[in-house]
Amino acid sequence: MTFALLVVPVILILLGFPIFVVLLTGVAVALVFFMHVPLVIVHQNLFGSVNATPLLAVPFFIYAGELMGRGSVAQRLVDFVQAGVGSVRGSLGVTAVGTSAIFGAISGASAATVATIGKVMVPAMRRAGYPETFTAGLITAVGAIDVIIPPSIPTCSFRRAFQ
Repeated sequence: MTFALLVVPVILILLGFPIFVVLLTGVAVALVFFMHVPLVIVHQNLFGSVNATPLLAVPFFIYAGELMGRGSVAQRLVDFVQAGVGSVRGSLGVTAVGTSAIFGAISGASAATVATIGKVMVPAMRRAGYPETFTAGLITAVGAIDVIIPPSIPTCSFRRAFQ
């Protein structure tokens, strides 16, 4: 089993194969030669594990975050929180946390928050002189806020007000 999961991938990487081929080959060799799974079932197991519709949510949330980052939605959220925080010492860090909390209530996806808020806040924090390690750690850590804050669902009266 160690041969299939350690030696085969290392050899394939040294030969220059793409990562997906290396992982696929290692798993296929382990299933066929060491777990004695019939060849008919190998492709069903490999493709069945990938055929999960919830996995589609991740790239779509990142795409939505990218759209918001390229548009003015993310910058407007940052400006809104910055106006509330004011000129307190470390206001850009506090703004990153507050903006991520609001964006988390909108989307509920950590990857989308890191992509969107990072696109707006990282250049601003670089210009303000924040260290690179602090900036990267802060933006990555505030993405975890989305797991805590559930996405907001507008009430019926809220929806009627904007129709």
